[in-house]
This record gives sequence, structure tokens and C-alpha cells, in this order.
Amino acid sequence: MGLFLNYSADSLTYTNSVGSTQSGQKQHDRILSDDLSIGVGLTDRWDFGVSAPGVLSQSVQDSSNASVFSQKGLTEVKANTKYKFWGDDTRGVAGILSINKNLIENNPFSGSGAGPTFNFEIAADTILAKNWATAINVGYRKRNPGDQIPNVPFAPLKDQWIYSAAASYLVEKFDTKVIFEIYGSRVAEPVSQSTDRSMNALEALLGAKHDFTHNMAGHFGATTQLDSSLGGPEWRVYAGINYALGPVCRTASVSGGGDSRVYQLDVEVLFANDKDIMDVDAVGELNEFFADLMKKGFKKIEISGHTDSVGSREHNIDLSQRRAANVRKYLIEKFKLDPKKIESAGFGPDMPVANNGNYQGRHKNRRVEFKVWQ
Repeated sequence: MGLFLNYSADSLTYTNSVGSTQSGQKQHDRILSDDLSIGVGLTDRWDFGVSAPGVLSQSVQDSSNASVFSQKGLTEVKANTKYKFWGDDTRGVAGILSINKNLIENNPFSGSGAGPTFNFEIAADTILAKNWATAINVGYRKRNPGDQIPNVPFAPLKDQWIYSAAASYLVEKFDTKVIFEIYGSRVAEPVSQSTDRSMNALEALLGAKHDFTHNMAGHFGATTQLDSSLGGPEWRVYAGINYALGPVCRTASVSGGGDSRVYQLDVEVLFANDKDIMDVDAVGELNEFFADLMKKGFKKIEISGHTDSVGSREHNIDLSQRRAANVRKYLIEKFKLDPKKIESAGFGPDMPVANNGNYQGRHKNRRVEFKVWQ
């Protein structure tokens, strides 16, 4: 779930000339808007989301030849779905489909009686190094423009190509990711407009994402125009917050081969947040796993505790060691194991299996591993 506020400057579109107005005169407008979004992961590769942006307030120095919002409220409703068809926890390629429904009456850029806008995109991302990640998006925006509004000099926009490229760096000490992005659009079908601003858009963003807790992250940053585009702000500042829950499905994963196998179990199956005492009401999955393992037999087991990077390294290593030791103690007592055949250790955030820069990656890094020799 996310809520963002945006404060933008000089984003309203103006005509080349109206009466005695000079060509290209800016309106010196300021607009405060919000964007509420909700997303759900349907599987580990498929998600769905909706968002609703709107105008909270605006000020315009001279509205004589500019398109302005006549009232506050929602401007559109957007729905999107994304499916990751290739990749793992460090890289991937996904297809994205989104639909926008304009709610602005007399919107000169969609026209009268316009239909929804469809966006088809391909996105790819990868972790370049320990804390560096990058991503690109390319796509096509299919518009269904309506009729040009009478006495308005702007013709409804047609189809566009859309694209973006981004990079981020995770500053682990402050649990903060620094983000840089360039994004824009180019017309696939030009239309004649009575304005000296380009129908192509190109903007740059510099921002940061700070993790306050395992679930909550704050965002802030700014954008600037790299091209004087139609309807785009010259600059914008934003701030927002995201809160994530889940997952609701928890399963043990298996990897490795030869004479040993590694089993991973969510820490949150066994422990409350930042605690090392096992929840006696949540050990069913662990009991089932070890009951099956006892039937197969084993020579030795190594239990290792792991955390994400939120908090100090010293605290996380100590926490992971205590968790692994408590799991070892429980299994010895529950299944009458030979203490010489089972060992424990804690590695804190030092052995991540996913990107600590997002909630999903941090969740995967909070785990207990069982290396079993059979």
C-alpha cells in the first residue's frame, strides 16, 4: 500500500498566442496532487495493482490562456498487472499491462468521449554488484482519443512509445536506497498543437527510499524536465510512504545436491519480529519437516540463522545466532537427537539470497537454513 504527495511547478499547458498574450508565456502554476495505490502479489511471479491519482490544490498566476483544473479530486483510475516470466531473486524480465481511465471532464489531451488508455511494457532488472541494481522499461501506449473539444486549440493525443532506465545504490548503514531514473515518451502518431512545447517528454529523477521498519518505507525526491514537454512539470518534488504485508503463503524451499541438501524456512514462521523465542503455536511446519527427515535418516545437520540488513550488523548477527541455537535446542529435545550430530551458527546479514533494498528481498533474507548430510 502506498500514498504519495507531489508538488509540481509550471505543468499546465498554454497556447502559442491568445489575443495580445506573448508566445510561450508561462502561467507560473503550482499543483499539489496525491496518488494512492494498492498492490497484491497473487503468486511469487504475478501481481496486480490499482492506483488513484488526484488534485488536492492548485494556484495559477494567469489562467487566461492555460488549461486549468476546474475542481479538485480524482483525475484518473489506473489498474496494472505484471508477470515475471524469466529470472530469479537477482535478475528478471517481466511483462506489464496497465489501463488508465481518464476522469477529467473536457480534458483537451484525451478529447470528448475518449476511451481508456492501454500500456504494454517489457521490464528487465538485475543486481550489478552487492548494493547496485539497474532496470529498464520499454513499451507502447495505445490511446483511444475522443473528439477535439470545440474552441480548444489542443488536439487529443495519439499513441506513444514509452521508456525508462534507472539505477539504485543501497547504503546499508542507513537502510536507504538512492535512486536515479530517466523516463520519457515519444509520439508514434504526431498531431498538430497550438503550443511551443514538445509532444515528447523526457524527465530525470533523483530520489531516496528509506526503510523505517521491515514493513514500512519512506520515499522522497525530485524531478526535472530535460525537454519542454506538453503538460509535463518543469520540476517536481515528492514524498510518500509504502507499507507492505505478507506473504500469507509460507513454504520450505530446497536446494543443493550431492551428499548434502539445504532447506530454507521463513524466520517469521518461528519467531516474532526481532525475537529469538520460538512461537510454540507456529512450530507445526518445523515438526512436519523434521519428522519426514527422521524417516530418511541423516549423518549431520548444520542450522544457520540469517537476517536482512535493517539494524546494526552486530545486533543482527547476535539475533541470528540466538535463533539458530534455540532451534537446535528445540529439535534435540523434541526429537531426542544426538547433540553431536547437530550444530548451529548465525551469520546475520552477511549471506543474503535476495536484494535487501526492497521488502520482498528482505523477507527472503530473514530465514533459517538446515544443511543436511544424509
